Amino acid sequence: MTEDLTQHLSDGVLWVAFNRPETRNALTFAMYDALANLCTSLPTNGSVRAIVISGKGGKAFAAGTDMSQFRDFKTAQDALDYEARIAQALDDLERCPVPTIAAINGACTGGGAAIAAACDLRITSASLKFGFPIARTLGNCLASDNLARLSDLMGAGRVREIIFTARLILAEEARA
Repeated sequence: MTEDLTQHLSDGVLWVAFNRPETRNALTFAMYDALANLCTSLPTNGSVRAIVISGKGGKAFAAGTDMSQFRDFKTAQDALDYEARIAQALDDLERCPVPTIAAINGACTGGGAAIAAACDLRITSASLKFGFPIARTLGNCLASDNLARLSDLMGAGRVREIIFTARLILAEEARA
């Protein structure tokens, strides 16, 4: 477990929080791995009945993958390995044997939005800003599994629009 991902169990609910508020909870590879490990290693004795995931600091659920994680990439294979690693973590989250709830406050973008989409439920505050601004930042695209999850939630046309324009969806629009 990394200190950047905290957890505590209370009354059968595992409360997990991204703990990098100074970076708007930008995700490290270790954070993705720790979240996936939580989901694949849950006790089977019924002591954990649900997982609630949030972000510390009040400004962001998670602002995507910390771009400093890409500094050591030298080859195209590095990028492909990254995509496979994140896809596995999201698959582990999606297949978690207990209900998963994304408790979203503030920015929920990039990898954070992908995590929220992989959860069973999403509950947001009025300060929600949801989307994938990769057209303005990295210039890459989403993995096919992420596109499928989002299309199931929002519809293919809306997903294309927010990805192509890098527009963030606010709380009122998400509720509608």
